[in-house]
Amino acid sequence: MRYIAELERKVQTLQTEATSLSAQLTLLQRDTNGLTAENSELKLRLQTMEQQVHLQDALNDALKEEIQHLKVLTGQSMANGGPMMNYASFGGGGQQFYPNNHVHTLLTAQQFQQLQIHSQKHQHPFQQHQLHQLQQQQMQQQQEQQPQQQSGDLKIRGTMPSPSQKDNNASDANSSASKDC
Repeated sequence: MRYIAELERKVQTLQTEATSLSAQLTLLQRDTNGLTAENSELKLRLQTMEQQVHLQDALNDALKEEIQHLKVLTGQSMANGGPMMNYASFGGGGQQFYPNNHVHTLLTAQQFQQLQIHSQKHQHPFQQHQLHQLQQQQMQQQQEQQPQQQSGDLKIRGTMPSPSQKDNNASDANSSASKDC
């Protein structure tokens, strides 16, 4: 009888342990599923960030090319006395542009939009919103920089004295120096 009671106690202990282990297993499985889902989400976010970096690099390269193109156009057109077009009559606010610059900017914008469309197929709505804001800021900065660069180039050229002005300034300085003596 004692033996049977002892066996029943052991069976009860084992059942309690089995219940406890089963509960622990359920918790571990739930944690594993949660970690797997989080891992998948993080992988997706990493992939999205890599795409954003790729887009950013492509945009930076396009902007560098645009800046180089503008420098070349500005240098060549000014050196050769090339044509400048004034878009004031078209509502451009009196800003001057080189003819090829506008076309090149449109091409760059179209290429950038194609990259956007391709990348947006693989993104969550929140990430798309963040990328859209970033792209708007970059486009706004690009638009702000272009008139500043052009007006800066014009200001620099406008403040440089011509050879005849240099001669006049030198003769004025010499005459005032001789008066002081």
